[in-house]
Amino acid sequence: MAQSMHQKCPTYWLLTTLLLSLACSASSALAVYKPTGVFSSSGASQSNIYQNPELRGVLIRTGWSKLEPRPGEFDFRHLDAQVANAQKHGVHWSLAVAGGATASPAWLIDTLQTDFVQISFRGKSGYRLPLYWDPIVQARLALLAQKLAERYQDDSQLALVYVTQMTSNGIEGHLNGVDMNTMREAGYTDDKWVNASKQAAHDFADAFKNKAIAIELHELNGSAAVPTRIMNELWGDPSLEKRVGVGLWWLSGKTHYQAGLIDALTAYPGDIYAQVIGRSDQSHRFESGDYSHVFEQAKQIGIRYIEPWEYEFRSSGRSAQGKWNSAMADFNQWADTHYRDTPANESATCCPASGAQKSDQPSAAGLITDK
Repeated sequence: MAQSMHQKCPTYWLLTTLLLSLACSASSALAVYKPTGVFSSSGASQSNIYQNPELRGVLIRTGWSKLEPRPGEFDFRHLDAQVANAQKHGVHWSLAVAGGATASPAWLIDTLQTDFVQISFRGKSGYRLPLYWDPIVQARLALLAQKLAERYQDDSQLALVYVTQMTSNGIEGHLNGVDMNTMREAGYTDDKWVNASKQAAHDFADAFKNKAIAIELHELNGSAAVPTRIMNELWGDPSLEKRVGVGLWWLSGKTHYQAGLIDALTAYPGDIYAQVIGRSDQSHRFESGDYSHVFEQAKQIGIRYIEPWEYEFRSSGRSAQGKWNSAMADFNQWADTHYRDTPANESATCCPASGAQKSDQPSAAGLITDK
């Protein structure tokens, strides 16, 4: 009578079982929930956004200066109150802590003596922008990420973490209001900026080991070269396990604004998380004055997640009065079909892929490079 494989080849069977177990454990470690669909860009402390049936979650944000008023002393009360409301309503939440010229703590310059440049932002002068590549700035950003992770890493409702940056407003990757000649005199080079951005992204990814990470990017000096390098080098870095995607906080449906970066993003094989550029009643901000173009463009570029403004979600007061609910429902369905790895209210389990590839996009082997 023939022996079973278990009897005939016990060593082979044990080895196979061990290898499968190890593979499953490794995949489990790599499996990270990545959000899809629409989140409100703000309003976590309000109640009426949560009544919208299309809401998947909410972006919770604060400023670094409010979070760490003195070096090493952290005050999480402002964040905790918003998180508690999202938790109460049973939705996911994303996290953004602004730094840069508008929200970095004054002690970064006054006490720790980091280098900075003076800038103007939104018509107001006198802002001080710490230099992104300063070693002290990088060390403090790493500590900020660690402290945030210690408090929120284990919250299963936390779906996405944005990288704090040394940019004009400290979240978006632009240098609006910055005199680039002054920046160059202070030591700016494209390589320094790329390396500083990558280091900050690494620090946030290292701190939040099981979360999706996004770094928001804009063109710099009227060119897509720098942001393209940043996003592709991060996505192509095997140590980051395809967890660091791109943030795009200027989704408008327009194709002439940052056209080079739109082309780069369309070809980018990684995850893209977007925020709409304005409210739907600000028609001048959208292609042909039509808000629906943001959803069309999101599909064309291959965006898995959008943050419309809270105006679109409110059920009362000044709001869109549900006008765009059907468009948001359509996008939710589209995003789920293209990108969802796990159900919206479940954590990733063993052994799914670490992240779905964008449909009709090149693999990691086809990364864009700027020579």
